[in-house]
Amino acid sequence: MHPLTVGDMMTTQVRTVCEDDPLNTADWDMVIGGFRHIPVVDREHHLVGIVSDRDVRDPVHANQSIAATMSREVHAVLPSTPAIDAIEYLLMAKQNALPVIDEQRKLIGIVTTTDFLELARRALVGLDVHKPHVRS
Repeated sequence: MHPLTVGDMMTTQVRTVCEDDPLNTADWDMVIGGFRHIPVVDREHHLVGIVSDRDVRDPVHANQSIAATMSREVHAVLPSTPAIDAIEYLLMAKQNALPVIDEQRKLIGIVTTTDFLELARRALVGLDVHKPHVRS
């Protein structure tokens, strides 16, 4: 049995936005999709930042672009990252989401605290947590 990795549990169908999109685009996507974080990518789908629900709540930024409020210092992980390392980072950094990238920094997924709660639920009801359960 292999150690559980981020790739075993990440969400692969990720809503993204671009830096020059208006901030209200991210706000709308978060409300409709029930997201709290949306990765920001460039035209080649490379990760350049992340925007959170806290970023879009500030009315001062309402008419600005995503570039004006997004976090550019984004910690990201590879799909091969052990899940235990990812959750330890989230806890220590008090973050709720980690974008998942490939070696060229292209976005391929996201893992969130909700994914870890689902993992805990599976363990508590006796399901095999080592079987991949990638959400798309």
